[in-house]
Amino acid sequence: MLRVILTAWILVSAALAEQTVEGHVVNSATGAGMTGVAVSLMQGEKSYTATTDFQGHFRIEGVKNGAYTADFTAAHFRPARDPEVNPPLEVQVATGPDSVRLDAKMLPLGKISGRVFDASGKPFPGATIWFRWQKNFSFLFHESITDEKGEYTIADLEVPSVWRLSATANSSPKTLELVDGQRLGWAQTYYPGVTDPQLAAKVVVRPGEELWLDFNMVALPVHRVRGVVVDVNGDPAPKSSVILGKGNNRESFRYITTKDDGTFEFGSVTDGEWKVTTTVNRENVKLWASQDIVLKGDNLEHVELRLSPPFSIQGKIVMDVPEGVPAPQLPGIAYEISSGTPGDGFVTVKPDEKGNFTIQNLYPGLYAFLPENPPAPYYLDTIRLDGRDALQLRLPILSGGQSLTVIYKRSGGIVRGTVEGCGGGKVGLIPQDPELRHFPFLRGTTCDPNGRFEMSLVRPGEYYGLALAADTTGNEGEMESFLSQGSKVTVRTGESTSADIHLIKQ
Repeated sequence: MLRVILTAWILVSAALAEQTVEGHVVNSATGAGMTGVAVSLMQGEKSYTATTDFQGHFRIEGVKNGAYTADFTAAHFRPARDPEVNPPLEVQVATGPDSVRLDAKMLPLGKISGRVFDASGKPFPGATIWFRWQKNFSFLFHESITDEKGEYTIADLEVPSVWRLSATANSSPKTLELVDGQRLGWAQTYYPGVTDPQLAAKVVVRPGEELWLDFNMVALPVHRVRGVVVDVNGDPAPKSSVILGKGNNRESFRYITTKDDGTFEFGSVTDGEWKVTTTVNRENVKLWASQDIVLKGDNLEHVELRLSPPFSIQGKIVMDVPEGVPAPQLPGIAYEISSGTPGDGFVTVKPDEKGNFTIQNLYPGLYAFLPENPPAPYYLDTIRLDGRDALQLRLPILSGGQSLTVIYKRSGGIVRGTVEGCGGGKVGLIPQDPELRHFPFLRGTTCDPNGRFEMSLVRPGEYYGLALAADTTGNEGEMESFLSQGSKVTVRTGESTSADIHLIKQ
């Protein structure tokens, strides 16, 4: 009898440790329920799944108590969350009289198609189409190749926002000849048919929207770039991969391999500023070289890329901590991996308890350093290289003998105000000093429904105050183009400033 009671108790306890999870999934653009959405709850290797019915409802029974990550999947949709942050959706399941409710919205993804023509209006097959979205230091890329009719299609665009559309002929553009002998080649062309990215039209893609965009490639004078890759001893480095591109503009990259004598040649390069980069692995050590070049109306000969081994630099985080106040958690610093390849990005190092850190695997060149946001009440005051203020976006790091110091201070200023018509819109502070117009010296926040805003721990200095309405298409990185409409704001240490900021007109 005791065994029967114990068994029954175990079964009842197990049942009580289970719960039902149910919910409703809708199209965020229309509000209509979505059928066929795959719903999953995951906890390690354990998972529960369901599919929404014709009204968008789902129900999962027998879910064990615990914390789960929820996921929703449907073709041509994604969960309606910010793709820059995109945190996983967490759900806590616990026994109780009511089921656990889990509702979700799905964002319909956009699509863009079109045709590319040459200068005479004929279809341009084999062009690489680039569709690029950027916000701060986050990027999204899509690629497509035009078919024999010059047509392209890019589907499932994750972000309903402003994108940039461009086309390149291929890695080795075919050159054209004019009667006077001037060599022409197909330049990287931005929609609607320009070669300057600053003049490119904004392509606004809204949720679920399908756009059709045609444009013509532009032919420009082209020149040769010839050079040689040599190793640390000055000897030719054969079979080395060389990349030609415009800074970190992935769409412009071209690739070539050096000959047996270490030489290379790019045959069709348009005027402008370019970067030539090479990387070679020798005995598990990556050797690297890079050189900035400028083409202006003529060929460029004798470019020498001398491979260098990596080196390290030392750094220090300095925080002004008053006597008797507990020391805060020291922030880390991210630095750019600048090898001129599509895999470039940022890595973060953490200081020790004394604030010291080491940055490894650097090569002579320009680097961006991004200190992490400090805990309150600190703000980033300055960055110093070898004792000198170095606040520009990219710093020259030439050898391992240089030192980097990041200084944080207390009692930043407060900026507050009210912007008429800004409910839910963005307010930003952009430094008047051009060298400071990059993260982390840019500040931004969102207006409340009444247009009020407040930013604390602001670095003292001179700023332009800008405000964008909630329905403005674009992103924070475009604020600099509106500086002429900005209000001047002075921020002082430990003081509160009432800023008179107005909406930017587009």
